[in-house]
Amino acid sequence: MGVRHACISPGARNSPLTFAFTERSEIKCFSHADERSSAFFALGLAKSTLKPVVLICTSGTAGANYFPAVIEASLGRVPIIILTADRPEYLVGTGANQTINQQNLFGTHVRYFFDVGLPEKDHKTLQKKIEFAFNHSTGIEFKLPPGPVHLNFPFDEPLIPKKNEAIISPSITIKNMEKPEINFSIPTLKMAKKPIIIVGPMEGNTHEKELVQFGEKIQAPILADPLSQLRFGTENKIVLSNYDYFLRYKKINPDLVIRFGRKPTSKVLNQLLDKWKNNTILIDTWERFNDDCPQFIQSTIGRYCQYQIKNCSWQGEHGWQKQLLAWEKQVCDIVMQESVYSEGTVAKCCVESIDEGGELFIGNSMPIRDVDMFSLTSSKKIHIYSNRGASGIDGIISSALGMCNNSNNKNSLLLIGDVSFYHDMNGLLASRYGANLTIVVINNSGGGIFSFLPIANSGLENFQQYWTTDTDLKINKVADLYNCKYYFTENLNEVKKSIRESFKYKGVQIIEVKTSISKNISAHKHMSEKVKLALI
Repeated sequence: MGVRHACISPGARNSPLTFAFTERSEIKCFSHADERSSAFFALGLAKSTLKPVVLICTSGTAGANYFPAVIEASLGRVPIIILTADRPEYLVGTGANQTINQQNLFGTHVRYFFDVGLPEKDHKTLQKKIEFAFNHSTGIEFKLPPGPVHLNFPFDEPLIPKKNEAIISPSITIKNMEKPEINFSIPTLKMAKKPIIIVGPMEGNTHEKELVQFGEKIQAPILADPLSQLRFGTENKIVLSNYDYFLRYKKINPDLVIRFGRKPTSKVLNQLLDKWKNNTILIDTWERFNDDCPQFIQSTIGRYCQYQIKNCSWQGEHGWQKQLLAWEKQVCDIVMQESVYSEGTVAKCCVESIDEGGELFIGNSMPIRDVDMFSLTSSKKIHIYSNRGASGIDGIISSALGMCNNSNNKNSLLLIGDVSFYHDMNGLLASRYGANLTIVVINNSGGGIFSFLPIANSGLENFQQYWTTDTDLKINKVADLYNCKYYFTENLNEVKKSIRESFKYKGVQIIEVKTSISKNISAHKHMSEKVKLALI
């Protein structure tokens, strides 16, 4: 069915599944001692390959450790096929060792659940359920988007045949169902004087050329999220990246907002989208999922753009687009010249250090926001990933290693904070599979994002202990433990030099970037003031 990767965690009860997959030469199997790390690794691998990845574990709490990644896969629309081994039904609820109720373990966070039951000689039912599960993971007839599915496999003992006993594999022919062709009904856009296009997070083919051609046709500026795959690899001036700054100080009132992809990273833009709801249209291949946009048109991006390019006979006001492009240029000039050492300029440095065709995985909290605010549009094509479905800080290292295990690219980088790094140190064990990844760790002695929120100035005595949560982690010792090359940096020149140096080596390299939360807040405020002075 096209599945080429499986992530397996050790256990006795899942031995039949492990044997079945490891015997198939066309499937590359990874062994992960930690199920949580395994699931996030599979997530990153599925993001980069755009194909389902199989997860296999034993019974009991093993499967429960998949839960955070399952939630992320569901909201992030990532195809994962979960195969949990289980004890026979007659043992559930009896106090039998390592036995829990695994029915619907992941609740509404999976697209489909089926308990396979004990093995039978007739495999027709199993065959149908596997086909059903596969097609639910890759998207259900343009209704639910791709996501995780769960098949539960009870096994009774003996789990493997006797030493000299022949193993007879059942003959099963499975064909994945052809996706139906749907002739979407696309209405021609009504005339607008002030149209804008917003492209949020997306993976894979985002039809960049068609999107830009569509924007040009109706004279609509395109606000491109860093995860849109449109900000990097496009030279057209109508693609904007600095809107998070100029929208803080300039009021705009578009009479038509056309959205593609998931909701953007920028908090400022999301707040404005709430105000612009009545004038907003969301375009998506799948029926509306996890989005509250009232106007929705079901269509593929390419088909929608091509239809409007052919049938739209109007353009927005030239002065409208000209004004937004002028603000973009003003902010762009300021960001380009910014050289103050801060987490924002470190993020900018990371993006600029990656060569054409490289990969960047971005951690949550401040790293993704810094990339959003400090990265500029570029003709250099970079593949960008992040776990923004539920926006958790867990499993980031594992997902990044999964991402770059799909290629031998020496130009892969992860930007992550110190608390997120601590959350997934176990994930570094997967470096043994030979991935080439540079990890840039922003070490500000805790979670810096909360220091930007009003709660930081509310006079709470325990703010540092319960919100900042300094781990006091010695990152050089972590690098030593997992046999990773280590660099320590305290200024932008050292960061640039270390990143370029790290790309020369194979394996995982860890660059610690030491920053101060208070100095970082000051640098962000200073940057905002410069933008404000330029625009007002």
